[in-house]
Amino acid sequence: MLHSAVRWAASRARTIGVMLGLAAATLAPAATAVAQSTGTIAGTVVNEKNGSPIGDAQIMVEGRNIGTTTDNAGRFRLAGLTGSGQVQVTVRRIGFQPRTAGATIGDANVRIALSERAMELTSVVVTGTAGVAEKRAIGNAVTTVNAAEVVATQPVNSFQELLNGRASGVSIVASSGQVGTGSRIRVRGASSLSLSNDPLIYVDGVRVDNTQASGPSNQGFGSASISRWNDFNPDDIESLEVIKGPAAATLYGTEASNGVIQIITKKGAAGRPVWNVTARGGSSWVPDWLTRFDDNYGTVPSAGSTTALDTVSISTRQLNDSLQRKFGNDIFTSGTLQDIQMSVSGGSSAVRYYVGGGYEENQGAERVNRLRRTNLRVNLQANPSPKIDLQSSLGYTTGRTYLPFESGGGGAVWGTVFSSPSFLYGGVRVPSRNPNNPQLGFRSGPPNAYYEAYDVFQDADRFTGSFQFTNRPTSWLNHRLIVGLDRLAENNEDRTPRNDIIGATYASFAGSGLPTAGSISASTRDVTLTSYDYVANADFQLSGAVKSVTSVGGQIYLRQTRFRSISGSTFPAVGLTSISSASIRNVGSDELVQNNTVGAFIQQQFVWNDRLFLTAAIRTDDNSAFGTNFDAVTYPKLSASWVLSEEPSLPIPAFVNQLRVRSAYGASGLQPGAFDAIRTYSASGGFLTPSSAGNPDLGPERSTELEVGFDAGMWNDRVGMEVTYFKGSTKDAILSRQAPPSNGFPGLQLFNAGQVDRDGLEWIVRGTPLRRDNVSLDLTLSGSVNNYNIASLGGTTDFVSLSSNVAHKVGYAPGAWWDRRVVSAEYNPTTKRATNLLCDNGAGGTVACATAPRVFLGNSVPTQEGSFSAGLTLFKNIRVNAFVDWRGGYKKLDGNYRVRCGAFVLCRELYYPDEVEDKALLGAVQAGTAYTHHLISDASFARFRELAATYTLPQSFARRLGASRASITVAGRNLGLWTNFPGIEPEASFNGGTRGGAFGQWEQSVLPQLRQFVTTVNFNF
Repeated sequence: MLHSAVRWAASRARTIGVMLGLAAATLAPAATAVAQSTGTIAGTVVNEKNGSPIGDAQIMVEGRNIGTTTDNAGRFRLAGLTGSGQVQVTVRRIGFQPRTAGATIGDANVRIALSERAMELTSVVVTGTAGVAEKRAIGNAVTTVNAAEVVATQPVNSFQELLNGRASGVSIVASSGQVGTGSRIRVRGASSLSLSNDPLIYVDGVRVDNTQASGPSNQGFGSASISRWNDFNPDDIESLEVIKGPAAATLYGTEASNGVIQIITKKGAAGRPVWNVTARGGSSWVPDWLTRFDDNYGTVPSAGSTTALDTVSISTRQLNDSLQRKFGNDIFTSGTLQDIQMSVSGGSSAVRYYVGGGYEENQGAERVNRLRRTNLRVNLQANPSPKIDLQSSLGYTTGRTYLPFESGGGGAVWGTVFSSPSFLYGGVRVPSRNPNNPQLGFRSGPPNAYYEAYDVFQDADRFTGSFQFTNRPTSWLNHRLIVGLDRLAENNEDRTPRNDIIGATYASFAGSGLPTAGSISASTRDVTLTSYDYVANADFQLSGAVKSVTSVGGQIYLRQTRFRSISGSTFPAVGLTSISSASIRNVGSDELVQNNTVGAFIQQQFVWNDRLFLTAAIRTDDNSAFGTNFDAVTYPKLSASWVLSEEPSLPIPAFVNQLRVRSAYGASGLQPGAFDAIRTYSASGGFLTPSSAGNPDLGPERSTELEVGFDAGMWNDRVGMEVTYFKGSTKDAILSRQAPPSNGFPGLQLFNAGQVDRDGLEWIVRGTPLRRDNVSLDLTLSGSVNNYNIASLGGTTDFVSLSSNVAHKVGYAPGAWWDRRVVSAEYNPTTKRATNLLCDNGAGGTVACATAPRVFLGNSVPTQEGSFSAGLTLFKNIRVNAFVDWRGGYKKLDGNYRVRCGAFVLCRELYYPDEVEDKALLGAVQAGTAYTHHLISDASFARFRELAATYTLPQSFARRLGASRASITVAGRNLGLWTNFPGIEPEASFNGGTRGGAFGQWEQSVLPQLRQFVTTVNFNF
């Protein structure tokens, strides 16, 4: 297996290497050999923590006007040195502590290690600013994730795994453990009552499609498990920047109230070409699956007793005939991961480039679940003159994701959780272990039968590109223009080929949902998002101490989405799978949706002594989804940042190196759906009939927020702390009401009326408690607490039901759990039934359950999250990283228990009711699906998310391989879980759909998170 993996990686590496080599050859002159001789000093600058190279570090020779910068491999060369002996070399890089070290003229192997600062105010950010600014100059918190460092040493397979647990206040709500599936991202909770709560996503300054529930809806209830966020290759990402609320999002306008996440991809550095090759191989599986599923029960009349069935024990080892060997074996398998990534970067002071590409094959724990993906990125930077900078960022990805069919009829988890110890055959219920039963005890058929019966996949092709022009015509004026395009072509198909063997095998068995005649449905989603972003900054020194920066700018965002679908059924012969060959063809839909935003802002900042920054801004937006009677919306912004540690008159304690206080107030919004404000009609039989009443007065939801906080660096920058408190409100929240009958339109009408309040606390603490020559330890602790409640639902009601157990109620969090709660019952030992059920009356008493109100059962959105990471460096070439994250303060519905007990009558308590001490619980279970309060449980959990060990090979060994640096990493993911949630998996839920939308945490027949081990080898050349 190892040899095949090596051959696979080598063949992919050769293909990708040829592509990248051709690309690099057109972008840079041939590298020239650097001769080392007297008069020069050469070497590398590395991160003391993990030995990784540090690019763009500034190097100066003390007392001499000689300096340079490192390339992407951390390499440098100082030339023109006269004399001999030793000189002092000083190295500086944002985010690291400066270091001065001795170096001998003529030495070509100088190695200088820099230690990271626990808190850095001079680092540059681009998100939420009018251009580029240092952190010290902005009044709101911006979380930065060093993506390149994380990906180099951690088992990260997707963008969402990269973000998970590394930004306080950001929750990653996972859906399935299937390969290729994604999660929902929530920034500071969920505050919209009916619109999307998804944050915006940008790539190198360009807005891109942020859909988080995409793909075939094969998991049931309209759920779609693929996230478009994971189209972006983690190996190409340099860093992530996160702004979390309206106080920071004003510059992004009428779609940014849920936060903004910016992906910043890797760039080239001046120097000879630097090649990087990374190969990964590993496996993943469902941990503890043999003991993870409960036994199911049922009565078999022919046996005369209740029988239990342990479905997971069914395997080929227990089967006899060829048909059973074909359709039955171990439920889950070990999937494999194979990934090869290559890049080359370099250039000159005038032109720099980064070219990266890769290919990935990933197989899941269910045999048909697999992913193939290819990616390519080309980033260019040019400085044709001292006044002009040009930059382009081009990325392309294409691939196919295969998913198991799981919608209420098949799939490994569905068939296992809802297996039955008996089945109907010829009208008689007999044991499932009957040798004539091809269902093997599974609900509707064994997983392998479903794998043969269904072919479900998504194809996705995506191009994201941008061009940035920056000009500095005078010393006081600079301006820049970014033009970007995000183009997605998505194809989703659900095929069931004609299968006469399956039809003949399962047709006579009750409960089998396996298709036989064949069908196909296909849908496409094509998205084109075009961005234009212009900003100009005028910088004036008003006096020796006061500077003024005036910024004006505007953005145009044009989004067009086209949906198409078609289907067919009943193939006349085996082997036909196209819609044109189907006997019955159904014309689907063809829908074009456009949404456009035009906005402009003006911002004024005053700076005093480069340590007090006062900023005010105002923005105006108009959006095509606003009602015709609604004018453009205006959003303000105010912020202040004061670096107290640089004030000579303030008594700052000696152990405090850096101290900044900051505050920001701002507003942003969220526009309604493209057609929500428009009166629409439906065409039927050649006539137009009223469809939607629309609302010409409909406007955006408007969110305001105040945040205050401080940043501190202490004990010689060995401890850093960032703390932020925020308080905000969403007003004009969109709600629905019955359309006035006088309008002649049926159904509901949307209107602005609700209000949701929120507040919370976020923190992150970094420290290096141990730092020695051969050992160092760094720790990071982050977390957040969010509180939010509905202040108003329009004044006409205080309760809006979203489903049978999810509702909005004034005074509670949006989308909370609400249902009748059985609190007492009597028990009849003769009938084995719970009787006289009484429910909570909502006022401390009881009432007959038939007339009982729905009572609050808990929040559906997490209110607490956090993470802890530790890194240990030994002997400068061994690095061990551990990462734990947690989430809490919410509840989740165990749909598996609901269906097992309520719909299919399979749980033990229904057959042995005398064993159940809580008769109120027994009454709820015996009532089938009438009650859900006993299914909604605390879903808080902590997970040992990552553990990795990296060994950097000695340079002498790396040189033998022709490399300047080589490392090997062994890592594990999802290694441990601590939770009191009684279901199968606290991190499994529907991604979108009727039972997993913005609020409902619902788990039913969803694959648990996989455990994974990965080995990574990395070479720099």
